[in-house]
Amino acid sequence: MSDAAAHIRAARQARAAGDYYDAAVQQRRAITLLRGGDPLALGYALRHLAEILIEAGELDEADGAVRELLALYRPHGGVPPLEHANALRCAALHAAATGDDETALAFWGEARTRYLALNVAEGVAEADTRIAALRR
Repeated sequence: MSDAAAHIRAARQARAAGDYYDAAVQQRRAITLLRGGDPLALGYALRHLAEILIEAGELDEADGAVRELLALYRPHGGVPPLEHANALRCAALHAAATGDDETALAFWGEARTRYLALNVAEGVAEADTRIAALRR
């Protein structure tokens, strides 16, 4: 895990610097190392890869990461509630970026419900803002 963690840290730094190419490369390296291990760690890494790709406008590539993330989390009963909410947020961002407003609304609604249950005011506020923008 330490090698994967190093790649995740490097991806985070590259993303913060606006270098989405390097961020995606580093995140993919982490994902390769995490495959076959802890599904929650893999899901976390996939979510961040999807977010990097969405920010970079690589929506087709992000689609695969989002789909894998959701498929990984659906049958897994041990996903921490905040991680699940964040995965739904990621799926909503991707759907909105691709112009699928209906799906984005559904994901934002579910994420909002989960953030509300967790008392994550920032998540609820973001969901409310995004939902309102999609309904205009």
